[in-house]
Amino acid sequence: MTRDEALALYRPIRATIRRIISLAVPACDRADFMRAGKQLGLWADGAIVYPDDKAAEMLGDVALFESNQRGRRAFDRFLSGRTRELDAADFELAQRMGNAFFSLFRCMGKHETAGVWLDDLLDGNRRLWLMDEAMEATAPTGMTFGARLFDAGAFHVGFGIVAPADEETIDFSVKGKTLNGRLPFRYSLAVTLYGDSLRAGLPLTDRVKEALASLLGRFTGAGADSHRMRDPSLPFRKAKPRRRN
Repeated sequence: MTRDEALALYRPIRATIRRIISLAVPACDRADFMRAGKQLGLWADGAIVYPDDKAAEMLGDVALFESNQRGRRAFDRFLSGRTRELDAADFELAQRMGNAFFSLFRCMGKHETAGVWLDDLLDGNRRLWLMDEAMEATAPTGMTFGARLFDAGAFHVGFGIVAPADEETIDFSVKGKTLNGRLPFRYSLAVTLYGDSLRAGLPLTDRVKEALASLLGRFTGAGADSHRMRDPSLPFRKAKPRRRN
């Protein structure tokens, strides 16, 4: 496969991800957002309070793709319902997205065709071909991060946010997965890394921001009230900036 052939496959997939996410968002109900908000530490005084759009993207990712206490995901509700609105090709990609997994990855350098090589640290350093033009251009070899990927056929593709991971979290995760097949965290790895970033104020690299922007845009208004939820039954509000002394 040449670079042009790889990009010709990848770019339509990226556009399709945006369409699928946009259709899937309404599958999230109040309980999904409340669960995500509480797990991420964004719940305060009976409402979800998010400091910025990146926090809102993390919130949407957790609400849509992480399981609730019954082991069910909002995205699974979408797959069993609104996928009838998709054509055959989009339906197949939506099914593949349903198998997306969040893990810890280490960038092992540029792929010889396009994108980058990754090692999945929680799956015995399994080598994956990730198609991502931005990461190909900017990711340094050896960078380790958390992300949500899925097998798109010829290569893997990601969506959501690339979350930084410190060495302690990486070490605990790999040892836990190796010793007993479980991660040593109260919630999922995505919640853990997103929550750490929110609490520590670590910089987050956008991971195809346009794909999850609809998670915020679907529910927000415009102008001065851009962070108010259109549905008044959903307890969201934008955090007020702190005053500096």
